[in-house]
Amino acid sequence: MQGTDKLISFIVVVVIGCFLSVNLNATEYSSWTGKQIIDEATKRHKKPYEYEEQFMTLIDSKGNEELREVRRYSREVGDEIYRYLFVFDSPAGVKGVALLTWQNEDADDDQWVYLPAMGRKLKRQAKGSKRNYFMGTDFANEDLTSEDNSKFRYERSDDIELDGIPHFVVRAFPDSKDVKKSTGYKFRDLFIRKDIFFTTITDYYNRRGLLLKTQKTSEIFQVEGELYRAKSALMLRFEGGERESVVHQTKVVSEIRSFEEKDVPEKVFEQRFVKSGRHMK
Repeated sequence: MQGTDKLISFIVVVVIGCFLSVNLNATEYSSWTGKQIIDEATKRHKKPYEYEEQFMTLIDSKGNEELREVRRYSREVGDEIYRYLFVFDSPAGVKGVALLTWQNEDADDDQWVYLPAMGRKLKRQAKGSKRNYFMGTDFANEDLTSEDNSKFRYERSDDIELDGIPHFVVRAFPDSKDVKKSTGYKFRDLFIRKDIFFTTITDYYNRRGLLLKTQKTSEIFQVEGELYRAKSALMLRFEGGERESVVHQTKVVSEIRSFEEKDVPEKVFEQRFVKSGRHMK
């Protein structure tokens, strides 16, 4: 009986310990601001180098599908300043199309599009084009890069549970002149898991404040330590601000991912590299 009593006592201690730990975390986070939550999420999940190979499926309102193969490169070139290259590898109609983005600290980002049919030149995107959808997808040009937290205002809303998992809810407003001019969004609502500080849902509201689209991530997995990624993401675009009225969707599945510097060499972000067509497979 003594052994049984000791086992029961041990289990009680463990349960109480877990309960106290959860409540201590809840107490700690209860005073956090939206900015603190976003900064913590950024600290945990941003990497200086990242390469992905993705399958992207475009689905229209009638259920017709178009499958595309995509490569995405990102590299930190300064303190929280990144460069990105987004390349289509198939089908033939979009093969070689690329979007090159250079983030700037005190100005709007520079973006160029490469269209093979136009010859060896890059077309600079106009200032307001960041809100345009990229090549028929439901991702605007501005969705294809990370954001500079210093250019946004983050307001915390009431916490909620999604599928039984506690989430922070943070509303993000553009807060710098360049972002306010270029963005297509009045604000976004970010639903962030409390246990791993990972965003599972993002609601995008247009400049009139109507719900425009929602991105949902799934198949979330631990890469290492506090770093997590999602294997799949689904962007749903709505009509008239109604969630029931889906007019188009884009599903992205990441098949290959690397955080090694060798897989995102500096040269791939040079304009001459893209103009020469060396980004194409």
